[in-house]
Amino acid sequence: MLNHYITPLSKLQIQSLNQSSSLKTLFHSTQFLAEQEINLEAYDLVILGVQEDRFRPTFEGCAQGADAIRKELYKLVKPRTELRILDLGNIAAGNSLADTYFALTQCLAILHKEKKISLVLGGSQDLMAAQYASFKGLNPNMQLVLVDAKMDMEMHSDASLNNYLPRIIAHEPAYLFNITQAAYQGHFVEDDTYDAFERMNFDMLRVGSLRGNMQEIEPYCRNANMLGFSLNAIKAADAPAQMYPSPNGLSAEEACQLCKYAGMSNDLLSAGLFDYNPQYDRNNSSAALMAQMAWYFMEGISNRRNDYPIAESKDYLIYHTTNKHMNTELTFYKSVLSNRWWMEVPYPHERSKHEGKFLVPCSYKDYQTAQNDEIPDRWMKTYQKL
Repeated sequence: MLNHYITPLSKLQIQSLNQSSSLKTLFHSTQFLAEQEINLEAYDLVILGVQEDRFRPTFEGCAQGADAIRKELYKLVKPRTELRILDLGNIAAGNSLADTYFALTQCLAILHKEKKISLVLGGSQDLMAAQYASFKGLNPNMQLVLVDAKMDMEMHSDASLNNYLPRIIAHEPAYLFNITQAAYQGHFVEDDTYDAFERMNFDMLRVGSLRGNMQEIEPYCRNANMLGFSLNAIKAADAPAQMYPSPNGLSAEEACQLCKYAGMSNDLLSAGLFDYNPQYDRNNSSAALMAQMAWYFMEGISNRRNDYPIAESKDYLIYHTTNKHMNTELTFYKSVLSNRWWMEVPYPHERSKHEGKFLVPCSYKDYQTAQNDEIPDRWMKTYQKL
């Protein structure tokens, strides 16, 4: 079924990648799809390029991004922990945009059902909506981390002109639980968009709040099912290959750190790196950065920890705090193995079918907030969504 949508890399392309790599590089630990039937059981991570850039004229050139990123990716060393990697090749642009979206959704849905992690390279940011659509029927409470300098919520009379955010939010059937919009820049976001996110209790992390504080995004990544990362979230000095580069944004190091955190999520099945345009790349520096982001995502996968708190485990310290504003006790868990934190959020009896408590990844900062007799924002937003 996958073969119907995918064009494998040619022998000439693979030979070219081989010539620029040494024996200890990622190239030699990656299997490239040939024409035979695909045995997904043999692999942990599947790489897939998308040659699509027709959503807006400003994205023209992004269709060539996947192959340019590959040239840099396969020069990098193998991850320390062996990952079984399959490179499927590319989804070519269909007769229409809708055809490409359908092909990407179908391919990813097959990979999800096989519990294989996918890494989507190239193409433009509108593909995030197709990436999200691939989870239909798989997860009733999807949690997304979307990294973008802008939050394009503009609604058009023709829904096909809407960018990824309104298409994800309005998707039917609905299976969206939370969006974490990371690294947005306030000067690009209209008040109406900000207010809409507040009403829906979605999380917004301004780029300034992450500066020198990247560990605070780890709890948002820990339960994520999907990552969508636009290159325009990275400042122009570190990633010039954008149509409209901004002097502000994440640094290259911060982008790699975020990708590693996403890879570490036990629940994450798909990551996409979008909006890289080779036409504007100087000395392939942006392709090299995208490749390094992909590499750190792989390293994150290699460092996944099954440290979710369970009742019979003794690997956790439990902390209780009281709050004078609420007739309830806030309970926190800290793993003695990883030093990661969680907090309990009760299901609201008046509007929830569920009983008991919902465990939310958090940080030590949330525990400190509770100790100061304040309710952590993460606790309150989760409670409102339950």
